[in-house]
Amino acid sequence: MLRFVSEHGATTAGEAATLYGEPNGLARSTIETVLTRLFKKGYLSRTQAGGVFRYGATMEPQEVMGGLVEQFVEKTLGGSLTPFVNYFVRQNQLSESEVAELQQLVDKLQARQQEGER
Repeated sequence: MLRFVSEHGATTAGEAATLYGEPNGLARSTIETVLTRLFKKGYLSRTQAGGVFRYGATMEPQEVMGGLVEQFVEKTLGGSLTPFVNYFVRQNQLSESEVAELQQLVDKLQARQQEGER
């Protein structure tokens, strides 16, 4: 839901229920609950016009995705990326360009570590 709002812009619960909830089998009440919780946690802003709340993202889509990945790695994988990478390797789901991008990231990480050792 957070990614939906960050990518689609400010939205009402009704709009989110139609565009996001229905295709994903979620009831409007579920959408309203999630939007309210995300607002209370500070992930969404909320303005009221004509008795209807409009929710907007408080972060850019890249920040949202980075935060979601970080939360997944920390909470689900105990802070280790190894199971995550192993999954993609076993499933053979990485394209050549994704492998190249990963290699660039590893090279950048190694360069930072070497700088820290000096």
